[in-house]
Amino acid sequence: MSEYLVDTLAALARVPSAVPLGARTLIEPDDPTLVRYVQDHLRPAFLATGATDVIDLPANQFAVRFGAGDGPTLALMAYTPTQHHNLMADPWSGRVRTPMELGVDEPCLFGQGVSQNKAHQACLLDLARWIVSERVELHGTLLLCVNNEGRSSHDCSRAILDALPYRPDLVIQLFCTGFEVSIGNRGRVDVIVDVHGTAAHSSNPPDGGRVIDVVADAVVRLRELDAVVRARAEHPALGREQVVPYLVGYEPLAPHTLPASGRIVVDRRLLPGTDPAEAAAEIAAALEGLEGCEVRPGVTMLPAYLPPERREVLGALDAAIRERLGEPRHGVYGGSFDAGGPSERGIPTVMFGVPAEGDLLGDDFVRLSAVRDEAAVLRDTVTRFLRK
Repeated sequence: MSEYLVDTLAALARVPSAVPLGARTLIEPDDPTLVRYVQDHLRPAFLATGATDVIDLPANQFAVRFGAGDGPTLALMAYTPTQHHNLMADPWSGRVRTPMELGVDEPCLFGQGVSQNKAHQACLLDLARWIVSERVELHGTLLLCVNNEGRSSHDCSRAILDALPYRPDLVIQLFCTGFEVSIGNRGRVDVIVDVHGTAAHSSNPPDGGRVIDVVADAVVRLRELDAVVRARAEHPALGREQVVPYLVGYEPLAPHTLPASGRIVVDRRLLPGTDPAEAAAEIAAALEGLEGCEVRPGVTMLPAYLPPERREVLGALDAAIRERLGEPRHGVYGGSFDAGGPSERGIPTVMFGVPAEGDLLGDDFVRLSAVRDEAAVLRDTVTRFLRK
């Protein structure tokens, strides 16, 4: 297992799949980078395992199906867009080394995206190869899904679920959770605040229409609204909601020129039961009266939460973790992710995968032992979930 798994991960790590730096942080599923990655590398790699039942899905996606269709359905989902570690000096090396300078005394594989998505893709490829080579009999259906979501939405998952021939009884989204089973996360709607004014030379500023001043006033009001929102009821597992501006930009950026427009993007975190449109409308009401200010909702990811009374579906995954790693840990993911998409349809959805130990902008690496652990847990989970 190990040689194929490591070689496969190294090969994937050498192929670019990153969202470029800049204000445009979203990537379309048919972006040329993802089309090349999915169609020229991932798809041929799955076919090379001997898998023959490949289901083409919308948005440059596919699933590999194993099993006869009778019995339960398990979906394992890996993602392609690489969104962090943008300042790696050598992002596509796929190099294996022991990074003693980072306090790690074992072999690791380096490459942009190895912890976020490529380790999980390699584990799915290893799983497919094992099922084919060992002629593993499954009672039910296993779906290995390649998901291109990179727009902070659930559109790709919705497209997958709409097109799959079976509704999954459990979706495990493979992500760098540190081997914790994430049973929930807050949602998020990006609320876009556009401020329109008049460009002018800074030596002769206009009395009104100073975009920077309006943006500053808006940020103060957003901070006040944040305090109100945070004071509301707290979810016992997921925590509180928030209103936090995370991006401010101006146009044009010219010498000694007051800009003609500004934009604030607000991170409005959501708890189950909060309507994203109503959350955006609350921000619009808080900014009412500011000159030239327009507010609209942007991309949305819904909250997810698997309550204790529904967690019996995690029995196979928990048992596999216990066998390989010790007592399973259930927790919540601090950010927003795609679990809200299948959860919206009533499908139990959790996240699980290797730890992410690298710097957010700097080097990305994954311990080879961790990749082997994830691969082993997935094999055991599949056989337990789909056993006769």
